[in-house]
Amino acid sequence: MNKKIYSINELSLLIKGIMDNHPVLSALWVRGEITNFKRHSSGHLYFSLKDEHSNIRAVMFRSRAMKLKFMPRDGLDCLVRGYISLYPKETSLQFYAEEIIPAGEGLQSIALAELKEKLQKKGYFSPERKKPLPHLPRGVGVVSSPVGAAIRDISRVINRRYPGMPIILYPTLVQGEKAAETVAEGIRILNEREDLDVIIVARGGGSTEDLYVFNSEIVADAVFHSTKPVVSAIGHEIDFTVTDLVADLRAATPSMAGELVVPVKVELEQMLTKQKGRLFHLLKTRLDKENMRLSYLAEMSILKRPERWLDKYRDELSKTEERLMLCCENLLNSKQQQLAVLAGKLNSLSPLDTLARGYSICKNAQGEILTDAKKVALQEKIEIQLYSGSLECEVVGKEETAHEQ
Repeated sequence: MNKKIYSINELSLLIKGIMDNHPVLSALWVRGEITNFKRHSSGHLYFSLKDEHSNIRAVMFRSRAMKLKFMPRDGLDCLVRGYISLYPKETSLQFYAEEIIPAGEGLQSIALAELKEKLQKKGYFSPERKKPLPHLPRGVGVVSSPVGAAIRDISRVINRRYPGMPIILYPTLVQGEKAAETVAEGIRILNEREDLDVIIVARGGGSTEDLYVFNSEIVADAVFHSTKPVVSAIGHEIDFTVTDLVADLRAATPSMAGELVVPVKVELEQMLTKQKGRLFHLLKTRLDKENMRLSYLAEMSILKRPERWLDKYRDELSKTEERLMLCCENLLNSKQQQLAVLAGKLNSLSPLDTLARGYSICKNAQGEILTDAKKVALQEKIEIQLYSGSLECEVVGKEETAHEQ
């Protein structure tokens, strides 16, 4: 048991510290009705929040109050974000408000903020993944209502800028329960067509509720996974949706989308004509230059009498040939002399040279050379190899002598 005795101020600070560090009380949303609203001369807002059973005192300091887009009032049902803490001087519980949103609008705003945070983490808004628009598309796909002003504005602008440009409309709902599904389906189906290179998702202006379809995750997924670049043209310039953030390009209005996706045909033709003329001019200039160069070369003596150019190389080749033949002859003589010396040495070691001096080689019947009389029997047939020819003999006698070392 803690036996410490606390002062009132210490107790207040202890409770305040617990509240300030509580994971729920330090950041939460509450819903309630504003009562006892008062705007102080300092700019701070003082009020209470109540429901059928309870109420709590609240304050919003001037730095936060200046960011409000409306002025709170008694009786307003609202969502308030902030934290619970203790006012130490009075030891009273108080809600410190940081954001106030009217309840109906606030629930949608919170859901939208959560969706944006989720898609942001998944990389849906990353500039690196956005695809560039084609300079001249084969066709333009449009996901929009077939009876709305958006498709009329887009068609009018595209036909004015590039007459004959194919426009493929996928008719969808742009509000209501099934609208988000039809818009997402339209984006997927137009992606399968090979006769178009860009897709516009469009609708005219409207309230926040009217544009809710384009703040849905299913439409954001379809835009993100589109293999063709997607241009969002939703509402008017002041409207901004999740689809705008995910799309590869945002157009402030449907008419502007038509301006962005196709070039002006007349200007494109004029540019091509100008480029064609410039190309022909460059080609003519290059041909003229090469013709002058060819004429200059044709007048050069080396081309008129090319054999003269070869004469000096013939002379050099002839001299080189003479030097090569001389080198070969010297090398051959040197090698022949070396061969003669080696042949003399080899001949002095030859058995034939020894035989020519009167020596002979004796072999037994098996062809073995005889060097010892002990290995020869009487009446044994032997062969005597002379320098010229050989003799077949029979041993009739032998003398064995020991070999002196």
